[in-house]
Amino acid sequence: MNETERIKSLIKDIYLSKVLGVALNLNINDKKLLLQNNFIDEELNLTREGREKIKVVLAGGVFDIIHPGHVYFLRKAKELGDLLIVVVARDVNVVKFKGVQPIHAEKLRLELVSAVRYVDAAILGDENDLMITVEKIRPDIVALGYDQIHDEKWIISEAQKRGISLQTVRLDSPYPNIKSRNIKNDPRFGLF
Repeated sequence: MNETERIKSLIKDIYLSKVLGVALNLNINDKKLLLQNNFIDEELNLTREGREKIKVVLAGGVFDIIHPGHVYFLRKAKELGDLLIVVVARDVNVVKFKGVQPIHAEKLRLELVSAVRYVDAAILGDENDLMITVEKIRPDIVALGYDQIHDEKWIISEAQKRGISLQTVRLDSPYPNIKSRNIKNDPRFGLF
């Protein structure tokens, strides 16, 4: 790995450690390299220059039954940037917006999404305001599924009100008929 790749990898690790709230131990040479380039401060916070070295993509969903459409969506979202952070909907929000309890509780859905290789980190969303998560992640891009109800203009406007400049990308799907709801309703599913 050359120095540029090493720097980007370190910046990604620092960013993820802050998002996930986990400690990160940098060796003295790596810290010195990042400090010299003004990519971090003494407390290992990314500077503006450091943050601009990576493109962060935020995607979200329920992910109750992981299926080919989800995998495609996550792969395409990951292709938009350097890091993919996925927000898993809270149980209370699934009931509020879909009218039904999810089959899998939020912590299990979080674990399932975390296991998908395209996902750099998965977190639970806020129970009341999706923009709180956007503020925490400060993504460069919000990736939306072809059938998600979120309004792109509203997301951009609300982000701007919070001092966040981002773009939205609505992704297509080669599997528009493969949905968790259809799987649950298929008589072959037969578990519920």
